[in-house]
Amino acid sequence: MEIDILTFFDLLVTGVIIYKLLTLIKKTRAIQLVKGIAILFLITFVSQRLGFEIFNFLLEELRTMVLIAIPVVFQPELRRGLRQLGRGQFFQDLIGKKEFNLRTDQMVTAAVKMSENKTGCLMVLKRETGLQEIIDTGVEMDAKVTIELLVSIFFPKSPLHDGAIVIEDERILAASCLLPLSDNQRLKQSLGTRHRAAIGMSEESDALVVIVSEETGNISTAFDGKIKYNLDEFGLKEEILSKFDNLKDTSDDEEKIVKGEQLKEKLQQIREKLSFWDD
Repeated sequence: MEIDILTFFDLLVTGVIIYKLLTLIKKTRAIQLVKGIAILFLITFVSQRLGFEIFNFLLEELRTMVLIAIPVVFQPELRRGLRQLGRGQFFQDLIGKKEFNLRTDQMVTAAVKMSENKTGCLMVLKRETGLQEIIDTGVEMDAKVTIELLVSIFFPKSPLHDGAIVIEDERILAASCLLPLSDNQRLKQSLGTRHRAAIGMSEESDALVVIVSEETGNISTAFDGKIKYNLDEFGLKEEILSKFDNLKDTSDDEEKIVKGEQLKEKLQQIREKLSFWDD
């Protein structure tokens, strides 16, 4: 059996939609229900092959009930998927784009709030260089980045406010981490420990470090051993996005190759199954 171009794209679109739906629910409790439904359909298929008439009748009735219950059970996931579709975000990850905007907005807003209150802050935004040694010096968290959590961590009376937090993607990996101080003799003598630690971190890794001064409330960033002072809300957001957009561009080709190989394997499997049923 030969697959023409139209059939190929039909299979491709179907596969992409199924993949996206699975990624939409993979971190929710609904994934367990999906597994249960898949097992139910598998049992139905085997039962039909073996010719169990009574058992088949019961399974058909059960399957009808399941199909009716699906919109109710998956209501949160369906609502979230339709909302992403309306915002144009549904297929965003399939074209190589990472969702930095939401995380960036959370961090920028938190930094601005801490700047207004003159709350000291150190945020290390991980890029490619591993930071496990830094994470080991602090308290591991693995929590989602939110404005409230960031502000509460650096609240002066919080047990975690001393040190830095390490952020990767949309997760806070650790808090109260110790950063290496820069030994650059050319730095201003007026620079405090927080800024020297940020520069030192940027010298030993490719991370971007966000600093909020406890004395002045000024927002700065450190990257590649250099520091940018007095950033406003828009300047900070632009600085973060520029560093991670560049990182995304360098990894796009590798990601596309991997996804292409995976897609080829899946299409080959589908082709073999179609050939089997055609025979």
